[in-house]
Amino acid sequence: MLFRSTGAEWLDALGRLARALDPHGPPVRLCLIGSAACLLGGMDGRSSRDLDIWKPASDYDRLELAAAAEAAGLLFDPRSSLEPDRPYLQLIDPMPTELGPFEPVFLERLGRLHLYRPPVENLNTAKLIRCEPRDLADIRFLVARHQPDLDTIRRLVGSLSAGNRERARENLVYLEVLKS
Repeated sequence: MLFRSTGAEWLDALGRLARALDPHGPPVRLCLIGSAACLLGGMDGRSSRDLDIWKPASDYDRLELAAAAEAAGLLFDPRSSLEPDRPYLQLIDPMPTELGPFEPVFLERLGRLHLYRPPVENLNTAKLIRCEPRDLADIRFLVARHQPDLDTIRRLVGSLSAGNRERARENLVYLEVLKS
């Protein structure tokens, strides 16, 4: 059975990660995307064995973060194999993932570990691209919890690359139904 972690379990794991970092030095800034906003926002029934880190909006020393992740019992950016009973931090580059431009929103400070996320409009935009059942559940949660601005999401969808823009435009209907 694969390991699946809830928001509370991820907060505990992030606390272990923060304690594993040397207390001296600059902040370790992680911008969490994907399911993180739902997990850490208290979505019932949501779990994930990975926590996605948006590299362009994060600031960390890779070696230090990798060592702290290992000390906290987390895999760090696995590329070839996963261990079913270990949660992991996954570094995400732009393309194929797209979020549109944003200023990160502060979530939490755990010692030197500073957690951020994109605005909910950007999270919804990214979820509209793939739009799998769990993405739809996340969209429902984000709309109910945060009431994102639909016009902003439409503008963000328009800024995506051609293929992603087309998929997200087709899936906007789900968001429009929820917002009506």
